[in-house]
Amino acid sequence: MKLIKSYIGLFAAVCAGMLACSSDHDVAGTVTDTGNTIALGGVVTRTNGSPAVAALVRVAREPDAGDSLVEAEYIETLTDSQGVFSFDSVFADTFQLAVVDAEYQEISYEPRATKNSGKQDSIKLKKAAVFSSVLYYEDMVEPSMAVGSHFKVYVPGTPFSQSVFAGDSFSILIPEGSSWFGFCPGDPQIVARLADSGVADSLIYRTWNIDGDVKSGDTISKGPFIWSPTMDVDSLIKLEEKKKKEKKPAYLSGVVKCNKDSVCSKVQVQMITDLYGFDFVEGDSTRFVMQTETDDSGRWFLQVPKSVPYDSLRMEYRLLDNEGNVTLAGLSRYVRASEIKDLKDTLLVDSTELTKTSVLVSGVMLAINVAADSAKAVDEQAQKQPDDNSIQSDNCKVNSLNSVVVGLKGTSHFVRDVTCNMFKISNLPAGGHDLVLYSGDPKVVKTLKEVGLSLDSIVTITHVQLPKGDTLDQQWMTFEPPTLKTDK
Repeated sequence: MKLIKSYIGLFAAVCAGMLACSSDHDVAGTVTDTGNTIALGGVVTRTNGSPAVAALVRVAREPDAGDSLVEAEYIETLTDSQGVFSFDSVFADTFQLAVVDAEYQEISYEPRATKNSGKQDSIKLKKAAVFSSVLYYEDMVEPSMAVGSHFKVYVPGTPFSQSVFAGDSFSILIPEGSSWFGFCPGDPQIVARLADSGVADSLIYRTWNIDGDVKSGDTISKGPFIWSPTMDVDSLIKLEEKKKKEKKPAYLSGVVKCNKDSVCSKVQVQMITDLYGFDFVEGDSTRFVMQTETDDSGRWFLQVPKSVPYDSLRMEYRLLDNEGNVTLAGLSRYVRASEIKDLKDTLLVDSTELTKTSVLVSGVMLAINVAADSAKAVDEQAQKQPDDNSIQSDNCKVNSLNSVVVGLKGTSHFVRDVTCNMFKISNLPAGGHDLVLYSGDPKVVKTLKEVGLSLDSIVTITHVQLPKGDTLDQQWMTFEPPTLKTDK
């Protein structure tokens, strides 16, 4: 995103008191002057013909000439179980009528509606365009300049708007056609305080022109956007030109779907840089650490890490139900370190479809002081006779118990257990994986790495295929710890 575009819009004349974010106006969604009282009602249907249940319906004032860059003042309601809505009154004979079905990402917009068009005709929705981004701001040290983290993003001149928190990714459903994107502090009292402090309206309210015509079903990802009231337009443009010559934070982004046709919101995302779980030094298992969530368009954003320990990284996803149980899971592709080495913008990783989770049940027998061929023979024998406990007993009689780490490469799933014990790992992303085995003693692993032993010598990798929504019984695996040769 070329951030300079967001500053070009600031040259437009924005008069004090014209914006819906200003304290001189009622907050959007509340009305003190309804004008002509006109009853309005209708029924909303989705593109598949079903009633649009719990869809948001907004009736807004038509914008005046000076309000073409700001959010319109509106009243709102929700459709019932039959897709029906009604208003006791509206602003005037003509008004804007907008309907948003966030669940199905469908929309309707009449910039100049009348009582007849809204009451007699049912409203047929169509696919919305989705605008996604991230909003950051310059935190003011001076108390009178502090704006908090609550902001409002909107399509100027229309009732399409929503509240966001700085630093979080967001998405807003917008109608087709050419339009602008605007953002400002979300609290009208803060806006009034900034104005009273002498901050110009052109520095409080920011706009950015969306290039070209927006079409139904489009997905537009721009940003991140930055809000700052401390500089005039010329200074901001000069600062942006200076930043172009400097290294700016880069971001990774992707889309997560619940199935082929619908995106997934509120999916937890973790970036996996420790592909082999070597940082796993305490406890019996690693755990998933959420770093962000997908927004309503299924999109996530994460800043590129300062370093990548190995040749790549990847993202792990999981979706929880209301009780906190993992219902769906998935993984992104591996992102190579070379792809993000000099990245200066946002890299779109991929679009990932989640699946039902899998379970792995297995155990590890340790092969010590035996030739590689012997270890292989034990493993083959165990696969042919999985129910023969004599194999396990003989192995464990010969070899003392040791701890091992077992996990799926590039995930958060690693466990530490003793040999000759069965273990179970749940909530795994289904599909093909590299199953990693190495010593469960962190000091041993550290020593092996310090002496320069290759990764292939420290880690044993076995490929597994985890079934969707089912359990893989891997039976017994063998692991031969590496040994260090010493000069006699």
